[in-house]
Amino acid sequence: MHLVDPPHGLYGTVPLVGATIPLAVGAGLASKLRHDPQVAVAFFGDGAVEEGHCHESLNLAALYRLPVIFVCENNFYSTHMALLERRLKDNIVHTADAAGMPGIRLDGNDVLAVFDGTMEAVTRARSGEGPTLLECRTYRWRGHVGPASDIEVGEHRRRELDEWLPKDPITRLKGYLLEEGIAAQELDAMETVVRDEIEAAVAFARASPLPDESDLFRHVYASRKE
Repeated sequence: MHLVDPPHGLYGTVPLVGATIPLAVGAGLASKLRHDPQVAVAFFGDGAVEEGHCHESLNLAALYRLPVIFVCENNFYSTHMALLERRLKDNIVHTADAAGMPGIRLDGNDVLAVFDGTMEAVTRARSGEGPTLLECRTYRWRGHVGPASDIEVGEHRRRELDEWLPKDPITRLKGYLLEEGIAAQELDAMETVVRDEIEAAVAFARASPLPDESDLFRHVYASRKE
């Protein structure tokens, strides 16, 4: 979860709900000050919209027309609490209205729809028009934590899961590519490469030694300068 890779534009993922949203605004501000074409993107769940710093971040980004894209992956659950148990209305996309930026609701399981919506937001950001909120409506296949399907939270979720499973975005995209004339063998070969890469990464992780105890406090405190 705690991933950081600045050379590739990943400035940090943290467990605090919505905490990466202000980071994206900061990155967008830096991009604007440098006059470069980079666009910052914040990914967060529907539960993060209920955090105060989400609204503060949207407001600041809109006020200064920062090149930021706010992507809300709305899977209708915050841990185990359904969306309408936490909100009076299913209206996350209208959060953009209050900040003064466009809000676009997308089928988050449609790869092409998400691509088109994202490119629209990128073009807007790079032209100096400011941020965009994308609400990508999707669903959680597994539980909030771990590999379980999480249907024990109630019959309602079990029924929803049965409705969403056929909307698998990878299967839908594969069907589209086949209709467009891409050979099935080419797609199968691509899938094999990805699976082999994942299996190699898992094997490497399992074969790697545990970190030494002396590493426990590394990167926790700043080094004292003599």
